[in-house]
Amino acid sequence: MASFTEDNAQTRTYPGRPAPPRDDVLWRRREIVGGFLWLSVVQYFVMMVVVQAAWTTPYSIVRHAISDLGAVNCAVFEGRDVCSPWHVASNVSWTLTGLSIFLGAVLLWRPLARDAAGRLGLVILMVAGVGEFLVGLNPQDTSTLHIPAALIAILGGQAAIMFLGVSLARRSTWRGLGLLGVAFSLTGLTSSTVLLIVGLNEFFGLLERIAAYPILIWIVLAGTSVLRRALSRKRYLPALRSV
Repeated sequence: MASFTEDNAQTRTYPGRPAPPRDDVLWRRREIVGGFLWLSVVQYFVMMVVVQAAWTTPYSIVRHAISDLGAVNCAVFEGRDVCSPWHVASNVSWTLTGLSIFLGAVLLWRPLARDAAGRLGLVILMVAGVGEFLVGLNPQDTSTLHIPAALIAILGGQAAIMFLGVSLARRSTWRGLGLLGVAFSLTGLTSSTVLLIVGLNEFFGLLERIAAYPILIWIVLAGTSVLRRALSRKRYLPALRSV
């Protein structure tokens, strides 16, 4: 049988020995799809730049909320002049982001849920993905569900990458990603605390981004790492080519 350890990305096969079991091949496929889903979250940032550029009124990343990009109507919202012609693009992007986070967490259960912290982190991340999905379906100026959904997405995401970070930091080849998850979570939680307790409306957009962006960046990096490891396993490549 193939030699395999938890953190060995270069699992080998040996001539004359049995091929890996079918369920193991299926798990490798799930890891690749899950990695791609998390990597696809990068579209969130691309679409944000595109939608911001379409504004006919000044948009400030320091003052304007991320949610202003998805507002359906042109109006003054909580003291901010809001008018987003491409709001549909933002809302679709957020919906796809939430779906990618949720499905990716489901598919990446085996490589990431190796202990209690990892399992808890993935479950919370699934909930955060649902929150982000609902953010896209409920624009801030048309639905009272938007703010609760955003809080679930951001606070849940921060908690999720903290638990996942602690879990991965215990594994030698994942330690860097794990420590980064912990650092990103603490950064986001600090910004969220300042935003929710102190306020600082003039810096709302900046603080919100410091709270939310690290979650998404970590997810993209985690997806890239899982994808690289899954594709580098020699015993999987023949199965991949036959798909």
